[in-house]
Amino acid sequence: MPAAFRLEGSSMLPVFKPGEIALVHPLIPHPSSLILSPGDCAVYDLEGRILLHRVVKTGPEGAWLADDAGRLEPHLVPWENIRGKVLSRNPLAGGLCGYIYSKIRRSLALLFV
Repeated sequence: MPAAFRLEGSSMLPVFKPGEIALVHPLIPHPSSLILSPGDCAVYDLEGRILLHRVVKTGPEGAWLADDAGRLEPHLVPWENIRGKVLSRNPLAGGLCGYIYSKIRRSLALLFV
């Protein structure tokens, strides 16, 4: 059953806005790289905070996640810390469209730093 999370912060604008509610499909019972793909968005626990970022790549130990704003370098999040995959009607929130959008947005962010 999907869970709901209220979003904070601006690192995923304009796809996700502060205060918006994100529905998340849990990665239970078996988290694997087949459930999350590069370009998908995921909610995860990091140092006592619940965050939403984009999947850059996956592996047996977890997923590498980063923001779309280019402020946060990709970092490995163990599978047990990932709450689930974000469900959204926005095509930029996942899959190939999300992956391409994120690559372009992060590249542009580097140009204007």
